[in-house]
Amino acid sequence: MRLLLRPIVLLALFFGIYFTLERLVVYPLDPRAISPSNTRISETKLDGMVIWTALPKRGKPTILYIHGNAGHIAKRTARFQRLMDRGYGLVAPSLRGGNGSKGWPTEKAITNDIRNLYRALTAGQLTGAPTVPIIYGESIGAAVAISLSASYMIDHGTPRPRAIVLEAPFTSLKDVATHMHPQLPLATGLMLSRWPSLQRIPQIKSPLLILHGTKDDLIPISMGRALLAAAGSAQKELYAVQGAGHINMWTGDAQRRLYRFLSQF
Repeated sequence: MRLLLRPIVLLALFFGIYFTLERLVVYPLDPRAISPSNTRISETKLDGMVIWTALPKRGKPTILYIHGNAGHIAKRTARFQRLMDRGYGLVAPSLRGGNGSKGWPTEKAITNDIRNLYRALTAGQLTGAPTVPIIYGESIGAAVAISLSASYMIDHGTPRPRAIVLEAPFTSLKDVATHMHPQLPLATGLMLSRWPSLQRIPQIKSPLLILHGTKDDLIPISMGRALLAAAGSAQKELYAVQGAGHINMWTGDAQRRLYRFLSQF
């Protein structure tokens, strides 16, 4: 029995360490609870998830902004301010494990969190009035946005988003890992978080804009182009942000293209 238990314990330790490492690599979220510095932004909570909100100006839509996995949502404040300056409303959740949001981040848990948030938003429970948003997904937030927006991820009777913007999206998390570490096929095969966006994006029907940097070394623009080709949207476009990498996407040209897209809705 003792000989049998030893390999079981070693395997349990291996997988425990591996999956903890995956969490740290895939979801390196800043857990500090930081309140919004912009007085136009309010903070609320939904089932332990911290959400920043701002009401739109009359006749303007609300943007559901799903952030990426780097840093803190407070680092997106300048982006939020630019959107609010143009009259857009804001709903910006902090993914679990970041900015005081409760819970351990996994693909399933994050998917459920954002689905619950979308239901609450479209039912009027979050902002006081039923709201069908434009979804903006950034990096891994783009994978969350695709998962949410795919028809099989939206409950019957729940309206589709008005439009979708994806910033530096990937085809799958495994593809990113393989791109970054082709010498570790076993490790990439064991990943719990898959985010298979290329499989899901044909279900998307809302108008779609993809922003992708031509110099993105983490998520190559070829992944953005593959997602564009597979998307089920009748209106879809990829805007290649010349010279941009993964984290410097909001150039003047990119913002102008973004605002032209948003102005249709």
